[in-house]
Amino acid sequence: MTRHIRRARPEEAVALRELAHRSKAHWPYSQAFLDAVQPLLELDGRDIQASEVWVLEAEAQPIGWHRVTLHGELAELEDLWLEPAWIGTGMGRVLFEHAAGTARRHGAARMEWDADPYAEGFYLAMGGEEIGRSPSAAVEGRTLPRMRLRLG
Repeated sequence: MTRHIRRARPEEAVALRELAHRSKAHWPYSQAFLDAVQPLLELDGRDIQASEVWVLEAEAQPIGWHRVTLHGELAELEDLWLEPAWIGTGMGRVLFEHAAGTARRHGAARMEWDADPYAEGFYLAMGGEEIGRSPSAAVEGRTLPRMRLRLG
């Protein structure tokens, strides 16, 4: 299998956002919950130009993407999404390691993110640690694991 990671292009924003929605729907969430979070899974051309958005391709087809924003010594993993058929194949690790490498190349000492609860085990296996809980923007009273990876 030929795989390649490349910078995202602004005109891909809609397709990448749709990939994120499919990825979120992979988990056993209700339709009501997916409808509530849909407005939060946003990406537009300006986001792609302003941050580090990278696309993972297999056989020249996008199968996942990540977005990292940079804030000095802190990098924020804003997004990491895979097409559902690729979840559990090792491609998530490829994307995560690329995101961490991107943060390192820009001088970040740590990368932090709010994890989907279903992905917490994956992030722990990637070396992340839970450092607290963040309130969900979609559902009042719900919290998300706040994760950190030290990059030094």
